[in-house]
Amino acid sequence: MYFYGMIPQDTVNQILQAAEISEVVGEFVNLKRRGANLIACCPFHNEKTPSFSVSPAKGIYKCFGCGKGGDSVRFIMDLEGFSYPDALKWLAKKYNIEVKEKEFTDTELAAQNERESLFIVSEFAENYFREILLNTEEGQSIGESYFRERGFSKPMLERFRLGYATDSRDDFARTALKAGFSAEVLDKAGLVSVKENGVLLDRFRGRVIFPIHNVAGKPIAFGARVLKTDARAPKYVNSPETDIYHKSHIVYGIYQAKNAIRQKENCFLVEGYTDVVSLHQAGIENVVASSGTSLTVEQIRLIGRFTDNITVLYDGDTAGIKASLRGIDLILEEGLNVKAVVFPEGDDPDSFIRKVGGEAFARYVEQSQKDFISFKTEISLADIGTDAVKKAELIESLVASITKVPNPVKRQLFYQEVARLLNIDEHILINEGNKLVAGQVHTARKNDGGRVSPPAPERNLEMEFLEKSDSRDEEALVKDLVLFGQVKIGESHVLADYIFGETEADILSDAVLRAIYKQYREFYTRGEAPPDRYFVSHPDSRIQETVINWESPKHELSKHWKKYEIFVPDYRDFLGEIITKTNFRIHLLRIKKEIQEIIEQLDTEDEDQEVILQEALRKKNMEKMEIAEFLGSVL
Repeated sequence: MYFYGMIPQDTVNQILQAAEISEVVGEFVNLKRRGANLIACCPFHNEKTPSFSVSPAKGIYKCFGCGKGGDSVRFIMDLEGFSYPDALKWLAKKYNIEVKEKEFTDTELAAQNERESLFIVSEFAENYFREILLNTEEGQSIGESYFRERGFSKPMLERFRLGYATDSRDDFARTALKAGFSAEVLDKAGLVSVKENGVLLDRFRGRVIFPIHNVAGKPIAFGARVLKTDARAPKYVNSPETDIYHKSHIVYGIYQAKNAIRQKENCFLVEGYTDVVSLHQAGIENVVASSGTSLTVEQIRLIGRFTDNITVLYDGDTAGIKASLRGIDLILEEGLNVKAVVFPEGDDPDSFIRKVGGEAFARYVEQSQKDFISFKTEISLADIGTDAVKKAELIESLVASITKVPNPVKRQLFYQEVARLLNIDEHILINEGNKLVAGQVHTARKNDGGRVSPPAPERNLEMEFLEKSDSRDEEALVKDLVLFGQVKIGESHVLADYIFGETEADILSDAVLRAIYKQYREFYTRGEAPPDRYFVSHPDSRIQETVINWESPKHELSKHWKKYEIFVPDYRDFLGEIITKTNFRIHLLRIKKEIQEIIEQLDTEDEDQEVILQEALRKKNMEKMEIAEFLGSVL
């Protein structure tokens, strides 16, 4: 029996059977139906046209852009950086499958790699702050009282896992050390600061706590708001950057909002933690926060997994709005649609929704939202007046924004809009945009011009051809074994019978192919076949990736072929012939290499040895010709 971490194999099998690939991937990206499969823009690399495909029937995903592929477990591992056991535990939690675990001892904690330790201690800290908020006198009288004043209900406190940190200098540190966490892990997680004398001080003291979760719902960092009226204390203290938390890559509330964002096909983007919680409290759940940081490309791409539409909700502060307009350009550059809403002077989303309620808030957003051209123009025109120079600068700025839009149809519509709003000839705007793009291209080429490519290494093209051919034929053999091993090629035999009767593992030079071959043969010798999805859910990423590539044809036959009765031969009909030829090709290429080795040995002064080598060479050439004649090859 195999064990992965501390999870027995029968539990692993139960998790793999329950983890429906479309449900798991659909937690993180917006999937759309295309034939038998589902497609989306890949969450692993930046792309505008979907090349990421999910096959519910096969239980796998494959990106034809960056090459990543796997099953539900691999998807969670690749996306969230989890280990294999942690990805299994995440899926087990999603599907309510019990995973029996014991408490971590000091030795086990030390054995965890650093990244896993940070996830563990962050979850411990989240539970600690929750416990302090709900079950201590200080937490209830100060922390919970503050949340009640904001109108946050008990379900909201639970949904966002809100907490409280006592005013003690080291209460959390002492509790964590007692639980078995090292000072080094606490420091690397950004939960404590270490003084020169080795004393640990809690980073968060006398503050309400807003845990920051990744898309999978794991706590990775914390934001803490001060409650005392102390002019010297910063209003918010946030976790520092760690191995699991990069503030430019995450938006607050994405875990709680992702399903609503997909359903509404729009994401409201606000600035602060309380804005997010207040909107959720009022029933508006498709909202996330940039947490006071300037909007980044990575944050936009994260939102873009779930929708193509972003509505930025601005506080009624004109100076702040102008400072953040760059974020709109970034959204446009990523190919997303963006609108903007400004609240009345002195209001932010939190205060406004508490004044008017959820329905009136949604109505105000619907009536007040503007596309980015109208929004940017109106915000800027208030300061321009009749100043021609400033108007020209505004036009240049608007044109610069429009050139960032990837879609040419949208660009054209935006040029028309600017021409209408500012009473200027549309063709002038287009010409200025073309000049700007040409200048950017010229600059990019100029900056790239100083690079000198390294000289190409000498290549033995003949050997490269032989090696590639050898690899292709070896792969074809093992691929057919995995995909069609149980297909009958006679009255009483399946393809696996033939392959194992005619070949041995040592005929394969590639280590991964050899491993797949041997594992299949282990099942075969027991009179079994590998279980469904055995290889596509394999913990060895090399084996899994190889088989996923075999299972994921880039193109599928159109359904219209069957509709119009266009006959397409089935690969299975020719398996016997194909596998025979593939096997002979492998032998042929081996013989060619042996011939090459003999030729290299002929450079000898030993006449007797030369006679022996010449005879061996003659036999090998005869064998080569016989196989080539059978294959119909020209040598």
